[in-house]
Amino acid sequence: MDIRAVRTLWLAMGVAVASIAVVPVASSSPETSPRDPLAVTQARSIQLEVSSRYVRLGGHGLEVTEASSTGVVESFTLLAADLTKARIVPADNGVYYAVCPVQATCPYPARRFAHSAAAFLPRRIALELAVRTFQETSADAVAVSLPTRRFVLFIIERSDFDQEDFSSQRAILARNPRLSTPVVRRLIDQVTRPRVYAVMGLEPTSSGRDTVGAVPVWPETG
Repeated sequence: MDIRAVRTLWLAMGVAVASIAVVPVASSSPETSPRDPLAVTQARSIQLEVSSRYVRLGGHGLEVTEASSTGVVESFTLLAADLTKARIVPADNGVYYAVCPVQATCPYPARRFAHSAAAFLPRRIALELAVRTFQETSADAVAVSLPTRRFVLFIIERSDFDQEDFSSQRAILARNPRLSTPVVRRLIDQVTRPRVYAVMGLEPTSSGRDTVGAVPVWPETG
């Protein structure tokens, strides 16, 4: 995970996220597994397989360019849209992927390559990466950077899925991405849209490490 990119964005935007430290924590995920060094090794195989499949089947110029550990930070602090509460996602046993346009540099691809956060195919790739990671590794969390002009992450935890979801969702996502049905589109939107976050920056934690502060791109309604 390119934490230098997070720092650069934070400084460039002049965003202060000190308020994270005093925001009430709505929920957290205390039951996480010890860091599994094999998870990233397995994730890199997933990266190559998913990337090559989308390129081969008409991925519209997108590839998966990175698979690394999220453990370079302590956690993700996912703030509510009104900034009054936050959810903490531990990052020690997580995997980070980057979805990037071919020939672009990510994060922050040039404008001619960049997609919007709402673009369907990057979110489809992100969900497929997450499903396969949870099915094939012991990782507790997955963060996928989308090919947007600012740093936007799809962040999901293993606990967000029922175990039986993995096989059924993987079967749906294994279909040809050029032939997306209403069922596929509904699945991607239902799972990904509530979990797409715009990164605000880094905030030191009491342990001396960092948390990544982020807010939802699409605030919940109703």
